[in-house]
Amino acid sequence: MNSVVERTYLGCLMKAGYLVHDTIIQPDQLESTRHKELMRRMVELKRAGKGIDLHTFTTLSDIESFGGIR
Repeated sequence: MNSVVERTYLGCLMKAGYLVHDTIIQPDQLESTRHKELMRRMVELKRAGKGIDLHTFTTLSDIESFGGIR
């Protein structure tokens, strides 16, 4: 996947968090290190029963490790 496709894909997952549970794509299949980390976080949050949304991500202490807020 190229960076634009990965960003689009991750944006869709963030907009509709329930899709994280149904996806067959794994974080290690992404090219960008930041994107891998972001998707790993999404999977962790989903497993913990937390929302996958902008509000949840802004409260994470290590948000800079996967790109921060722009």
